[in-house]
Amino acid sequence: MKPHHARPRIGGFTIIEVLVCVVVLFVLAGLYLPTLAHRGTKSNRITCASNLKQISLAFRMWSNDHGEKFPWEVTSKGNSDGTKEFAMTGDVWRHFQAVSNELNSPKVLVCGKDEERTRIADFAAIDNSHLSYFIGLDANETKPQTILSGDRNIAVSNKLLTGVVTLSTKTILEWTTSIHNKNGNIALADGSASQASTYTLNPQLQAAFNSATQTTLQFVFPQ
Repeated sequence: MKPHHARPRIGGFTIIEVLVCVVVLFVLAGLYLPTLAHRGTKSNRITCASNLKQISLAFRMWSNDHGEKFPWEVTSKGNSDGTKEFAMTGDVWRHFQAVSNELNSPKVLVCGKDEERTRIADFAAIDNSHLSYFIGLDANETKPQTILSGDRNIAVSNKLLTGVVTLSTKTILEWTTSIHNKNGNIALADGSASQASTYTLNPQLQAAFNSATQTTLQFVFPQ
């Protein structure tokens, strides 16, 4: 008689083991996904700062060809391509259109996190809806700490700034939760661009006042 061989037991997961695996996966996802979100936010801010760096250099190149003046300091009359006549209007886009030859594309004028603005490929179609950044009307190359541009999500007393605004040395600025979640980026007249929190934004504003030797500064924000 042939010996009886026991059939091998086919292994498998019990319900308890499956539940344990599911719980572990949920825990790992809870730990890892916020890290990915944080990395994405940081990456967007870096890209936005890079946009502002290109913008500040474009304005400085334009300035070097126009007597060390930015577009809003130069008339648009005659053969000039300045935007002085529009400086006190809400048409912020005109100042950026003036440096279209110095910028590779109008796409850099929109932050990737600014969901209320859309990117375009042609400067001819630009308006404020394709613009994420403001302009500092008192920016001056000879006064390097004056503010040239920056993210538009700046507020005073929880009110988002739009159009032409005048700030005094007593003004307290804050970043809104939109775009970079209470953070942002600033470009200076010296061509630099950097990230700024609400904590560092106001010291930078005071540095701009000191550099300009003025008690008020004017900015124009896209509406």
